[in-house]
Amino acid sequence: MPPFEINRRALLWIAVTALIVAIFAAGYSYRQLGNVKRESARRLSELQQSVSAANETANRADAEARAARQQAAAVEARLAEEQGQREALEQLYSDLSRGRDEAVLVEVERLITVAAQELQLSGNVASALAALQTADARLSRSENARFVPLRRGLARDIDRLKAAPAVDFTGIALKLDQLVAAVDSWPLLAGATSTPAPLPARAQDSTAPSSATWWQRHWHALQGELGEYRDLIRIRHVDSPESVLLDGQQQTLVRQQLRLRLLNARQALLARNDRLYRADLTEAQALITRYVDTRAPQLGGAPALLQQLASTALSVEVPTIGDSMAAVRAIRTARAR
Repeated sequence: MPPFEINRRALLWIAVTALIVAIFAAGYSYRQLGNVKRESARRLSELQQSVSAANETANRADAEARAARQQAAAVEARLAEEQGQREALEQLYSDLSRGRDEAVLVEVERLITVAAQELQLSGNVASALAALQTADARLSRSENARFVPLRRGLARDIDRLKAAPAVDFTGIALKLDQLVAAVDSWPLLAGATSTPAPLPARAQDSTAPSSATWWQRHWHALQGELGEYRDLIRIRHVDSPESVLLDGQQQTLVRQQLRLRLLNARQALLARNDRLYRADLTEAQALITRYVDTRAPQLGGAPALLQQLASTALSVEVPTIGDSMAAVRAIRTARAR
């Protein structure tokens, strides 16, 4: 066999072998490529599933985050609402407390003003003391610490008023009213209504003793003759004869004058005018002594009562309530600032 033909066969076998190797290599490569594709598809599918799961997780997380944000916003809104309500309640309580304290302060200030007016205008210590005690009782129900200095001032003024000498103006006025009401029942000297004094025992016997003088015997004889008429004769001693010569109209004028003097004394008492009070009572005493039958039982103790009333001093030193007024002004100044 020629060498050329042998080379051709060898080349053919080599080519066939190379082709078979190439076919096997291509098949193997195709198979490997298919495996790679399947693996890549599997991994891609797993990756897609992971991405989907991650997306779902992210969406769920976003939803939960939104829900959490909404809940947080709702909680914040409720907190803000509760805070606003709390602030509103605190403001309302503050306003109510301030309004209540202001009402208490206004009432206490009015009572202190009334007490000061009672002391200044009429000198009525009892009314002023009652007003300050009412103000202190009103402050005792308040828990505001700013009222403590005011209560201290009230306590000092109350003690000062309790220690002050007091005149019973109401009692004196009532006694004067009783005297005014009794004026019409007092018998006047000109009324001739007093009971005559009984004759002495010896005057009732017309027989004179044997040792009597001639004029005594005649006097006894005259008394015996006039014995049955002795009720028609009354002997009275008067300081002013004109007092028994008053007619009915003049007697009415005397009673009116006496009543007017007593009423003027009562008016002077209420005005705390000591001079006019004493002058009217002195004039009333003079009228009673001059025109009224002071021995009549209808008077009772009227002259003694008038003497007692005239000796009563109306002018007493009235204390002041400067501590309470200063404390009220201090609170007002502090509130204004």
